[in-house]
Order: sequence, then C-alpha cells, then structure tokens
Amino acid sequence: MLNTTSFSLTPEETPGLTHVERLSRESAQIVTNLLRENNEKYHIFITTEDHMGVRDAFARQVLRLALTSHQVYLHNHIAHHDLTLWALGAPPDILRSQHQRNTMYMRGAMTICQPIVQDLAADDIFMKCAGREENFRNFERYFIGAITEKGYECVLQKYLAGDGKLAQDMRYRIYMGQLCLEALKYFGRNAMLTHEAGYVHGFIHIGLALEFRQPLLLAEGLAQAAVHHDMWYAEYLSAAAEEAVKAEEAPLPLSTIVDLVQADPVIKNSSSLYFHTQTRKHSGRWAMDQEFARDGVLKNAKQNMVRLVARYRVDPDDLERATAELQNTAGHSPLLQDPSMTRAQKARLVESSGRVFMMTYAGMGAPEPRWDWIMSHSSKLPNQDWASVFNRVCYHEDDGHMSKMIRCTKHSQNTSAPFDHLPEFRVKQHMFLPAGVAMIDSGSKRPMTWTKHWDFVRGAGWNEAWSRFPFRNNAEAGSLGASNDVPAETGTTQPHKFETTVAA
Repeated sequence: MLNTTSFSLTPEETPGLTHVERLSRESAQIVTNLLRENNEKYHIFITTEDHMGVRDAFARQVLRLALTSHQVYLHNHIAHHDLTLWALGAPPDILRSQHQRNTMYMRGAMTICQPIVQDLAADDIFMKCAGREENFRNFERYFIGAITEKGYECVLQKYLAGDGKLAQDMRYRIYMGQLCLEALKYFGRNAMLTHEAGYVHGFIHIGLALEFRQPLLLAEGLAQAAVHHDMWYAEYLSAAAEEAVKAEEAPLPLSTIVDLVQADPVIKNSSSLYFHTQTRKHSGRWAMDQEFARDGVLKNAKQNMVRLVARYRVDPDDLERATAELQNTAGHSPLLQDPSMTRAQKARLVESSGRVFMMTYAGMGAPEPRWDWIMSHSSKLPNQDWASVFNRVCYHEDDGHMSKMIRCTKHSQNTSAPFDHLPEFRVKQHMFLPAGVAMIDSGSKRPMTWTKHWDFVRGAGWNEAWSRFPFRNNAEAGSLGASNDVPAETGTTQPHKFETTVAA
C-alpha cells in the first residue's frame, strides 16, 4: 500500500495484476487526477433507494431509518472504470472522455461531519452510524485516518478479516449493494456465467484498492460497505456457514454447485424475470421494489440454497487452487492477493464469495453456460489477440462493466493455467481468448444511457429476457444450436447482427 492520503499511480508501482505491456506516465497522472476528482466531487451512489426501491420494514425498524430518509442502491462505478482503463492502456483522451461521460448522472458529494468522524473510533457509535448513506464521507474520512495512523493491515483486521464483531458485520456488508450480473446478448437464451458476479461493489472497490495500492480507495471501499444495509445477505451467509460447520455432506467444487443449482427446480424457479424488469407505474422507470434475493430466492428456496452452498468449503491448505477455481467458475476481485491476511481468513472470504455468486446466479434463473456457442463464434475482425481485445474495449461506452469483465477474464486465464488439467476448471486455456473476443463483439455501439446498458440481458435464465435479440443461425454453431432456440414471435432462427465497438 502506498504512503499517501490521496491517489498516486505510476507505471512501475501500480500497473495492476493484469495490464498491457506499456503504460504511460501521462495516463498515470490523468487517472490520478480523475480519481481525486471523483472522490471530492461525487457521491459513492448515483440514486436514492426511494427511487430504486428495496428498502423494507427491516431497514426502517431495525436500523431506525426515518421514512423520509434516502437510502441508496445504484453505485458510482467511475473509480472501477478509470483504473480498469488505465491497466488496459487506454490513451489520455479516452480516459478523460469515458470519465466525463459517466459524471453526467452522478450525485454530489455529501458533507463531512468532523465530530462523527472522530466518534466512529468507538465501536458502538460505528454500528449506530452503519447502514446510512449520509455517513459515507464520515466513514471514508475515519478509515483514511485510521489507515494513516495504524497501517492498512490493522484496519483490515479490525474491520474485515479478523474475528471481532465489526469484522464479521463488515464481511456481510461488502457483498451488499446493487445488481450487476450481466449476460451479454450474443450467447443466446442459455447464457454463459460471466465474470461480474453481482452484489459485490464493496468487495470490488476494496480489491481494486489493494491491487493498485491506493489507501484512499481502500477507505472508500470500506466506507461504502459500512453504509450498506441489505441484511438478508447476512442471514444467508451466516446460515450457510453454520450448515457448513456440521459437514453432514461431502464438499463439492463450485462448478458442481452450478450444476446442482440448475438441476434443483425449487431453486431454479425461486426467482423470476419480473424482479429484473419491474418498472414504476407512473414514471415508467426501472426500479426494484421487489428484490430477487430477498423476495425470490431466500423467500422461496432458502433451505435448498443454504444446504447446497454449504457444500462449497475451502481448505486453507488448498487456497491457491480454490481461489483460481472461484475465478475460473465465476470470477472475483483480487482482494485475496493481499499478504496481510492469514490463509484461513482468505479461505473464509473465498467461501463467502462463492456462496454469494451462487445466490446471484440462482436469482438470474440459473442460465446454462453455453461454451459451444462461444467456441463456434466467428468474429468479423480476424486474428485478434488479447492486445486487440483490450484496445477495443477501451472505446466501449458504458460504465466499466465490459472492460472489467474482459480484464477479469484474462486474469482468470492466468490464474487457472496451473490447474487446467483439473475437471472443475471447465474454462480451459484455449477458451478464454475466444470468450473475450465474443464479449466485445457482442457489445453495443450505442452508448449507455444513464443506467441503461444496451448489451445487458437481465434475468438471462428466462427465454423472455432474450426476446429483443435476434439469434445466430444454427449452422454457425455447427450442429450445436438447439431447435428450441427459436423466438416464438418470429418462427425462425436469425443470424446475429453484430454491433462491434472498434477502436478508431
């Protein structure tokens, strides 16, 4: 971790775990300035929860939130996008333009209350202030002060990795937040499992902070987690941990858990497309007054889900393989690379991450991974390598989900390589680059509008979610395409009409 209370990037010290060969000092300075601007000018959330829905009686009664208080749901992704583009070698003009485009829908930064910042050192005051978005800057200022005074290692132990009550509470909160499991439109009704697992923004933010050695980013990530309050995830994770301790059933690889989620009709039918497409009656805006985990999976299949994910258990002595398996199956943040945590602490985070990813997967309707479609994909741009894929995605106009997914895919290839021979590593080395090419090929050239992504399929496990996209001709996938992949409204398969985003 660098010794700074602001941001500082250089090609030598902070290139990231997966990056292009040449990173410029000019781009490093630009991203440093952009991160500072984002921190000083914009809030960590872009909407209020009254706008997006979700807040329930628990938040009002247990957390004592006033009926008029605005709790949050959709997140500011600017820092994630800025750092990912930096690592992928985006030129200065693109770094600026992508950043500026995404500032247009940000909320302004909130006021810092210095007495609250000071009082957060008391554990009881910390917990009273948790779960409230108005305290984000207060928590951020508190955490950067604690990191400066005590070192980031001590802060991580008390507020994330250790065994105390605050650490346990924060380990639940890092997974809370806003939906982000994407399936790209290319893959057909049976989508692949992507590398943006969902509901993990605090985890992503903290992981990027550790990867790029940025103390202030770490303070932001911990503060973001502290103000989340989707406590049904705490209930789910604690129940799974208790069931796992019993060890009544043999442990299973995460890839096998994916199969069992698909095969269990109670779990597979516990959510619905409605959770992902609901809109408000008068405004017509997308909202989430009903939430797929709380009101879907946990309401209708909690016992089945907990019993199943409790079989995903990580031995600290098997940490390297288990971490690579998590990345190979679902992708995850590089938080677990940090040397300050013990192997047992890292194993606990790997377990929780896998269980959260499976919850999100179930909530999406458990779409079947279709690697046959990906491997049969023929791009319009021949002879692409990772460098060309990285270059292309820098120009993709969204809030960073595509670039994060592609960089994570390449990182997963790197970490999976030593274990490629194992059956639970289903994404083999020769499959990663074709997947990256297919991802950027499927990206819309239409810029993202507010939170509207034109190349997302929300609720990819349901046929209806794919109705607005044409299908590839089955012949393009050899004999792999299924005859039931025919939209009912058209009566015939159609070749996919690619919308590529090509670097100028």
